[in-house]
Amino acid sequence: MPNYTYDLPKNYYFGGGGDTFAPPLAIAILAAAGLLILMLPRKHAIVPFLIAAMVVPLHVTVVIATLHFDSVRLLVLVGLIRVLARGERFPGRLTVFDRAVFYSAICNAVMYCLLWREVGAIVNRFGFLLTVLGAYLLLRCLVRDKADVIRMIKAFAFVFVLIAPFMWREAVTDHNAFSLLGSPELSEIRNGRIRAEGPFAHAIIAGTVGAVWLPLFVGLWWYQRSGRWIAAAGALASTVMMFASASSTPVMTYPAAILGLAMWPARKRMQLVRWGIVGLLIALQLCMKAPVWFVLERIGGVFGGSGTHRAVLIDNFIRHFFEWCLIGTRNNGSWGWSMWDVDNAYVGAGLSGGLLNFILFIAVLVYGYRIIGVARRSAERSRRDARFIWAIGAALFANSVAFFGIVYFDQSVFAWYALLATIALVPTFVPAARVAPPEPVALDELPAEPTYAIANSQGMWSV
Repeated sequence: MPNYTYDLPKNYYFGGGGDTFAPPLAIAILAAAGLLILMLPRKHAIVPFLIAAMVVPLHVTVVIATLHFDSVRLLVLVGLIRVLARGERFPGRLTVFDRAVFYSAICNAVMYCLLWREVGAIVNRFGFLLTVLGAYLLLRCLVRDKADVIRMIKAFAFVFVLIAPFMWREAVTDHNAFSLLGSPELSEIRNGRIRAEGPFAHAIIAGTVGAVWLPLFVGLWWYQRSGRWIAAAGALASTVMMFASASSTPVMTYPAAILGLAMWPARKRMQLVRWGIVGLLIALQLCMKAPVWFVLERIGGVFGGSGTHRAVLIDNFIRHFFEWCLIGTRNNGSWGWSMWDVDNAYVGAGLSGGLLNFILFIAVLVYGYRIIGVARRSAERSRRDARFIWAIGAALFANSVAFFGIVYFDQSVFAWYALLATIALVPTFVPAARVAPPEPVALDELPAEPTYAIANSQGMWSV
């Protein structure tokens, strides 16, 4: 068997290397956002945080005592300082969903360190936990109710409206305007098409982030009449980002988002739909010559892109189960051509943390769907609330599809954890059932004399 192992540099796995890279404009944006995060009221602090986090590229890095703080970590640190200084505690107790998110991140960090057993891996996972858990904790502390969620969706729409025109210009001119903030100046070209990436680390991520947030903008359109103009602008910007990226994963995710929204009329028959999907996969497995996951190869042939690579990656992931199931593996590069390139979040969860980490990653999705389903049924009397919750579920479904072709590793993690923080709040969207007032009693039904109660071992006696 050919040896496909590559001698990749250590910083491919652990990060690090290089010096401080901070263009003046990026530093100005981060400084302004930091001041606003510290000074604004809680309900408005999320807006500058998200705008700066999504616009400033991850390439912007400040090295302090050999430790690397990229733009994402810098903003998270400022946000956590604000939360601690103002005593803005985590709202309520940790839910099962919160625990699933925390356990997934912690398991990933621990297993990764056990897998590599090097100091660089430990430092890398501390940075990972700061980014992931820090972002989730910060979002949960700043976003506490439905009004905050609406404000956050509007902030994302505003950010996408800023990014989309520049990505379209990049797709036409092959010049990335976000190079002023630290992104590469020239874009990648594949099959004669320019793949715009904007401020993100890759064109696939740029288009996917736009596609997965489309349902939330549609949900805002459904829920709030006064916010329809920003919802429409956000939806249009998402579409532009998807097309400008010229990548198959966003083009595959965008129809999935629309399909999730379109399933609203079948909301009471979703169990039948789920079993139908299972039956379809079984039928495909029986009819196809290759395993069913090679459907991704066909999809890649329709939309363009590396569908074959993703199908082969899943195939090798399953065939080498006993190699990664304990704590993961670092030898996947020897599985075949380009198998070191793990562009599948499900596969990535298993390779970096073993079967336990894979299960916890799936658990986050399962609990998310469960919360949304229960809340949607509870909100059935309010069509507006129910449709808004359904749109959040469609966004989760779009991410579930996108994970077959993407791993979030730059500022896109904020878009993912913003959705998770929203899902954690979904149960609060449904107003508690009001206690029915006691029925009025006619005056002629009242007792003529006071009634006294004498307690005994058997109950109450009226005298």
